[in-house]
Amino acid sequence: MLILRNKLYRELIKMNKTIWFSLITLVFSIIVTFATFIYGNTSYLESLSLSLSLSAPLVFIFFCVFIVFRNTMKDQNSLMKAITIRAYFFTALLHIIWNSLMFMDVLSKGSLGPAQGYSGLILWLGSLKAASFGVFVGIIFHFLPKLINKNKNLNR
Repeated sequence: MLILRNKLYRELIKMNKTIWFSLITLVFSIIVTFATFIYGNTSYLESLSLSLSLSAPLVFIFFCVFIVFRNTMKDQNSLMKAITIRAYFFTALLHIIWNSLMFMDVLSKGSLGPAQGYSGLILWLGSLKAASFGVFVGIIFHFLPKLINKNKNLNR
């Protein structure tokens, strides 16, 4: 147990600002989802399980960010870093916006409505679309500056 705790502590020390920011957005998204379902008169355990299951795509991409952005990784993986951070950004943006809108809807109506039933579909399939779009944007932003610099060098 002590070895596991020391290993976890060493990994937490290795976390850089990108990982911390990603972790904060992940926790914020889960808290907003949890607050939505708690306000909607569901039990704590059910709200927690719903929050974690709806946030599973974001949790998965966070682990990808954690693996790629550790301080022990070398800078030679710049394409992978560009892809993962943008995939996380667009997925987190979807989760934060949707969960915040859902929470405001519950606050205004006073209870859960039929619109919250589509949350799983929107967050799971939407996360696939958002992550795919993030990968595409990451590839573009990785290679576009290289192409521009190459064209500048050819024109000289």
